[in-house]
Amino acid sequence: MKKVIFGLMLLYSFLNLSAQGVYDDFIYNRQAVTERKVIPWPYLREADVMYAKRVVRMVDTREKPNQPMAWPKNPLSIILYNAVRDGKLTAYLNDSLTSQISIEDFLKLGTDTEYTTILLNPDDPSETKDTFVVNPMFPDLRIKKFRIVEDWIFDKKHSQMFVRIVSIAPQYNLKIGGVDLGETDLCVFKYHSKDAQDLRHFLINYEIFNRQNDAGRLTYDDWFEQRLFNSYVIKEANQQDMYIKDYAEFKDNGVAAILEGERIKQELFEKEHDLWEY
Repeated sequence: MKKVIFGLMLLYSFLNLSAQGVYDDFIYNRQAVTERKVIPWPYLREADVMYAKRVVRMVDTREKPNQPMAWPKNPLSIILYNAVRDGKLTAYLNDSLTSQISIEDFLKLGTDTEYTTILLNPDDPSETKDTFVVNPMFPDLRIKKFRIVEDWIFDKKHSQMFVRIVSIAPQYNLKIGGVDLGETDLCVFKYHSKDAQDLRHFLINYEIFNRQNDAGRLTYDDWFEQRLFNSYVIKEANQQDMYIKDYAEFKDNGVAAILEGERIKQELFEKEHDLWEY
């Protein structure tokens, strides 16, 4: 029981971190981030798309280049979790981005069930009861990775290869009865749309740590649009719709799967140069 109460106290403290007022102790009023607006993507005609490739990659916040995403004053995991809890963001079930998750169902995600024994009588150690204890979700402790779906597009009108993020999905380890069932999506967020329920319109007003200058206002929108994160490719569009790790030649060879992801990166780089017009 003490374990459950302590967990709930930690959860309350984590989920009530101030998200936007991360620099309240500065000697001047910092409001540039809260006043920013999203710059829309340029219009793209289908007729101008000469080449397109859908790629899925993984961002691990434990990697040194990505550690600003886990900045204790404004971690992305808590920002997204609180936003869904408060009804500010829409969470989807999968990459189709059509099946929404209700707030009630979302709050049930990420909780673990653990088989344990409870002592019923402190004076009699033999009086025990076997039961399942539900451990609450700690976003900043449980969410360490983010799966990103993106489209690489070559615009022949401007002779430019650019990338557009489609969705972002926080990852966590699913555990049932104390058994680790591996990584899975907590939910999926639409990255950009015409309405205000997408990540771009939301994250434009949330600051991420800037290693170079505290006065340089860097938002999560800047972080993703300028591609300041490090990542590795886990899937490219294929006729079997399989991830790299699911192919027979990569299933038991993690190094080979990483090298295959690097090959896909290099292929995209070379494709951009092959399609340029001089």
